[in-house]
Order: sequence, then C-alpha cells, then structure tokens
Amino acid sequence: MSQAKKRTTAKKAATTKTTESHGKAARTLPLVPAGERLDGLVRAVGNNRVAELLQVSRSQPSRWRSGKEGIGPESTRKVLDLDYVLSRLAQLYPADVADTWLRSFNAHLGARPIDVLMLRGAGPVVEAIDAEAEGAFA
Repeated sequence: MSQAKKRTTAKKAATTKTTESHGKAARTLPLVPAGERLDGLVRAVGNNRVAELLQVSRSQPSRWRSGKEGIGPESTRKVLDLDYVLSRLAQLYPADVADTWLRSFNAHLGARPIDVLMLRGAGPVVEAIDAEAEGAFA
C-alpha cells in the first residue's frame, strides 16, 4: 500500500467510529474533532461569547483555533459539551431565548445551566433540557 493511501486510511479511521447495536449491522459515524466544533461555535455565537461560556479569556478560543495552543482534555470536554447543549437548545428555542436559559437560574438543576455544564458536564443539563421539552417545569 502506498504511503499516501496509508495516510488517507489512517486519517479516515481517526475521524470515524464504527458502532454495533444489539446485533444490528455496524454503521460508521463521522467524528468531528473538538477544533472543528470550536470553529462552529465561534461562527454561531462569536469568539467573545464562546470564551465567556467556556469561562476562559477572550483570546483563548483564538489561540486554540490558530494552533498556537492545543485544546487540553478538560477544555475539549467543555467545547464538546457546549456544542451539544447549544445544539439541543436550538431544537427548542430561538438563539436569544437559549442564551437566556443557559445564564438564568434553573430550578431543575438548582443552579445556572452554564455553571452546571462547566462543572459537571452535559448530562444534568441535557436532563433539564429534556424536562423542558416534555413540559416538566420545576
């Protein structure tokens, strides 16, 4: 196998995940690296808003995006969690309402969703979003 073909195959393997579910045929899911998710977040809400939501300096997302600094494991988790939560909120609310929801006290969580997201991850916040979607307002 040529070197170019090996590199292409390795790159494809690094950006896909094969899954199997209860005896069903395997399927390949595309994986989107954290850097690409960060790019999408910045395009959607702006660099400064992303920095504020991730609780980092305003210059940090730009440094990550330019490659001047790598995104560490904890920051990677936060970027991926924020991307997922904003995507879920976009299914329920216009952008301004979703932003207010993230920054306002939530009785289901006992705190602001953005704070819970940064400290505990997406799980509890997604549960709160699901509760809202089901109409179970605490």
